[in-house]
Amino acid sequence: MRLVVSRCRRRGLLVLVSWAWMYIGMFATSVIISYIVEGVWTTNIESLFNFLYEKPYLASYIELVAIGGLQLAISLICKDNFSTYGLRKDNALLSLILAVTPAAALLSLRIVQGGGIKYVHFGLTFPLNLFYALLALLAYGPLEVFFVIWLIVNTDEALKWGGKRVLSPGLLITVAIFGLSHLILSPRGGLLNAVKVAVEFLILGLVYKYTRNSIGPMIAWTLINHQVLYQVAGCLM
Repeated sequence: MRLVVSRCRRRGLLVLVSWAWMYIGMFATSVIISYIVEGVWTTNIESLFNFLYEKPYLASYIELVAIGGLQLAISLICKDNFSTYGLRKDNALLSLILAVTPAAALLSLRIVQGGGIKYVHFGLTFPLNLFYALLALLAYGPLEVFFVIWLIVNTDEALKWGGKRVLSPGLLITVAIFGLSHLILSPRGGLLNAVKVAVEFLILGLVYKYTRNSIGPMIAWTLINHQVLYQVAGCLM
């Protein structure tokens, strides 16, 4: 028990592990899922990309494990107070107004302009299509925001400086790294997409820091994240 408590206090180390696991977890989970489905072990990146391109709905498992799942497990083991990460009733309405209103406007604009995404039917039938649609909503929506907010909070805790500020070091460091990580995680999007993600999470992070409530940012990101739209549409259309 003392060992667990000691490790829970090492927030800086947990933050570094989280960033490393984002890449290691994605790769390891991709290899394992590919083996389970295809029956062949492969660590070839191109082969894994092709496999996920053919069965994109399986990517939700990778997202679940590598982005958010570890942080959720750590918080449960360390018995964190989840209100610290904005999961509470206080300022919920303000959080929703500040985050969801512009997100809904942006989503409406995309719909009017045609969405800009080519949706592909994944060929899933009930109940698998509903299961994978719900899994995508969770993994690419609220859990991804929890991942970022968890890192913001714990980076501020590790630095022990400016954590109570709205524009804190943890917020700036986290959104910058997460945005730039998309150069590797989503290479087809390029630098423009990476900057776009960083700006979007900066805004959502500011809403969280100002209201101390993450419900609005979670719903907002679910509405505007292209992966949510792509995965859900592919499962249900």
